[in-house]
Amino acid sequence: MPPWRELIDAPYGQALPSVYVKVMDSKDAGFVLTLLILILTALSCVSVLTAVSRVTWAFARDRALPFSRVFSQVNSKTGTPVYATALAATIMGLLGIINLGSSAAFTAFISVGVMGLALSYAVPIAISLWFKRKEVEQARWSCGKKSGTFVNLVSLAWVALELVLFSMPSTLPVTPESMNYAIVVLTGFMSLSILWYIIHAHKVYKGPPAAAAIIVE
Repeated sequence: MPPWRELIDAPYGQALPSVYVKVMDSKDAGFVLTLLILILTALSCVSVLTAVSRVTWAFARDRALPFSRVFSQVNSKTGTPVYATALAATIMGLLGIINLGSSAAFTAFISVGVMGLALSYAVPIAISLWFKRKEVEQARWSCGKKSGTFVNLVSLAWVALELVLFSMPSTLPVTPESMNYAIVVLTGFMSLSILWYIIHAHKVYKGPPAAAAIIVE
């Protein structure tokens, strides 16, 4: 393995190619192994794009996004949300371009993805605890009231720890280059979302439809 300092200073903040070249003692072998990872990543992006575009369409259908009438449209020939897919692909492409300019900024956006996923788990758990788990008491399977509450509290504690860990800088002392801006980006996204909800979304967003079969105007 290369020295840790060499991994930290890897080009574009990507240590994996450097590890391959060092371990294989060949730039060609390192290139081939890195290429395999890139191919697998590209194939994975197809499924990710499909999922993100459907989530985008669902939010647009419920009028939770700006320009909802555009992004909620479904192509009559393909049966797919073309505009929502184009929006998701554009944003994914822009995020990839960020890495060419600043690896620190790109890492911040990647960390925000993990932090946002953790928060998406924490919010419903916290709401359930706030209302004393009344909704889950009728579930077909349960750990029991005390056990369920304990598990929920542990989950919230873990999410809190996870947010702290993904907000920490990678090196000390902290400089503008080594600063982890994930918490800044996360706060920015949350602030914009809250602002949009206060200004407009709360007037039209009624939540997901109860029925699966819904006619989109």
